[in-house]
Amino acid sequence: MERSREQPEIIPEVVRKAFKVAESEKPGATHLELPEDVMTRPLDASPLPRRSPVQPEPGVRELQRAAELIDSAENPIALAGNGAIRGHASRALRAFAQTTGIPVAETFMAKGLIDFQDPRAVGTVGLQSRDYEMAGFDEADLVIAIGYDLVEHAPQHWNPDGDKRVIVIDSVAAEIDQYFVPDVELIGDIAHVLARLAADTKRSPTPGSESRRLRELVGGALRDAREDDHFPMRPPRVLWDIRQALGRHDLLVSDVGLHKLWIGRMFPAHEPGTVLIANGLAGMGFALPTAIAAKLVHPDRHVVTVSGDGGFLMNCQELETAMRLRTPIVNIVWENGEFGSIKWKQDKKFGRHFDIGFGNPDFVKLADAFGMPAWRCASAEEFPRRLNNALGLDVPSLIVVPIDYSVDVAISEALGAETVAT
Repeated sequence: MERSREQPEIIPEVVRKAFKVAESEKPGATHLELPEDVMTRPLDASPLPRRSPVQPEPGVRELQRAAELIDSAENPIALAGNGAIRGHASRALRAFAQTTGIPVAETFMAKGLIDFQDPRAVGTVGLQSRDYEMAGFDEADLVIAIGYDLVEHAPQHWNPDGDKRVIVIDSVAAEIDQYFVPDVELIGDIAHVLARLAADTKRSPTPGSESRRLRELVGGALRDAREDDHFPMRPPRVLWDIRQALGRHDLLVSDVGLHKLWIGRMFPAHEPGTVLIANGLAGMGFALPTAIAAKLVHPDRHVVTVSGDGGFLMNCQELETAMRLRTPIVNIVWENGEFGSIKWKQDKKFGRHFDIGFGNPDFVKLADAFGMPAWRCASAEEFPRRLNNALGLDVPSLIVVPIDYSVDVAISEALGAETVAT
């Protein structure tokens, strides 16, 4: 007999289903709602046993077809997305790139899948219309999309003519788009698929085949910022100082705003999951609660947030949570008194901006009200000193950095016209 949804006996079943849905690709929160009278009834039951979600396995024919496409391609390139991080496929991706010599571009949310110092890393794409050209996509005749989600940046930007062959390696079937029609889909455990494909292909590395134009331009701008003493500080100098202060496995959490575009474009990552960026839906106020959770999961790592003043005000009440839980995260607030990304987009599209400014509280006094140590930087030289001091504390802290966004996040006219970035 079917059990009624009004009976508490259904609870073990729906809880197990909820967790299975939450853990399956693409993972996310689930919601259970039960009537209060059902929740208060006694129940003699145990949780149902947990089983890991089952993943499919690509067939031999699909693997052979993908290997043939790779072997016959003149200029293949890989586009790695966040799905490969969720699939713990970084090691397999690096081995695949080393075995085949195929260069790898990363989306914002995939930073660190391949070490930025790896010679096969061509840079992070997804901001400008010419990112993909400078990363080598214009010359590419085959794109291997690995854990790539169309929501980060539409395929139209890297396949405008719809003429590139596409191999999809993912844990779920591909979304079909006018500019994204896969020739082969390899669906399953991403790391396992990459390992099998690397073994099946006859392709070997060709020295100097990858394009380094994007990587060299962006990396050069970051290195040049070391000597930038301008104040209010410019974004590249702040990011340079943060990179120097953090270790290989430490975490940087970016909120949503113009600073996110700077971090996505410029901040170099060694390891996957060390730069957390909300792209796609891009919810402002993301950084502070995410950092608290990250520190609870990784108490042995430094965790730093970068928030704009607008985004920080959307969830600043979580400073109380951080203090109560004693999660020693460092919150860096880039203060400019306006919604910088909206201003940037309005200026790009309309040649002017309107209604993007606002007033701020004194963030140092705000943090002090929660019992949190905080400082406002008065010079570029002061910031790295404050940051290193904060990283040594056993309580949360906050650093306010007056920021100057007059330098365009596009960095150079060489990168061409802007495209809509979330």
